[in-house]
Amino acid sequence: MAALAPMAAKAADMPQYTPPPVVTAVPLWDWSGFYLGLNAGYGWGQNGGANMSFTDPGAAFFGPCLVAGSCVGGLSYDTDGFVGGAQAGYNWQINQFVLGIEADIEYSDMNGGAGFASFVPPFAAGSFTSTSEINWLATLRGRLGVAVDRTLIYATGGLAAGGVDDNFRWGYPTINQVYVGDGSDTEWGWVVGAGLEYAMTDNFILGAEVLYFDLGSTSVPGVPVAGFIPPAGTSITANYDHDGVIARARASYKF
Repeated sequence: MAALAPMAAKAADMPQYTPPPVVTAVPLWDWSGFYLGLNAGYGWGQNGGANMSFTDPGAAFFGPCLVAGSCVGGLSYDTDGFVGGAQAGYNWQINQFVLGIEADIEYSDMNGGAGFASFVPPFAAGSFTSTSEINWLATLRGRLGVAVDRTLIYATGGLAAGGVDDNFRWGYPTINQVYVGDGSDTEWGWVVGAGLEYAMTDNFILGAEVLYFDLGSTSVPGVPVAGFIPPAGTSITANYDHDGVIARARASYKF
């Protein structure tokens, strides 16, 4: 026992081993979950307007004025204006990939119009006007993105619907040969786009998004004004295209 005492003393003097601290990795932010938010931006459509189509047996009624340039076969104009609304969606994150589904509905002030007056002898003075408006727009879209911690870059696409309102007035008011057309309807189409989001906090997300939508075409028949009886078999229709681009900022709250 006496011999073991010096060895015990030396062992007590040796440095004691301390295991390294356990480091717990901080997980990257998870995009999975439900969110609600608001958005606002600007929308514009190019190459819009009214393209007129005519039914004219023998080309005897509309034909002469079209050839002479006294009446118009179409009016071209852009539509643009403010858009703003709300979005709701759900994300699933798998490794760095984020799958999601989102629905939104927007108030739209996208509108435009044009007019044309003609003074070509021997025809009467002509007056031709047209306006177009998208009153609201809604989409239901899938989203596919890549997340780098709190940053998400994504592509999106799906269904679109919108309320459109198209009007025109075409003819010669001084001799009471005028057609008017008024069409209001809900149109369906498609939408594609891309966006970028950043999670400022665990709940607050800011982003920006660009969408292209196409609601297809509408046709608005012209109705003769009271007292105007056009030749039998003649008619006039205005055709409109409703597509455009929306650029908007967005803010969402993730639950």
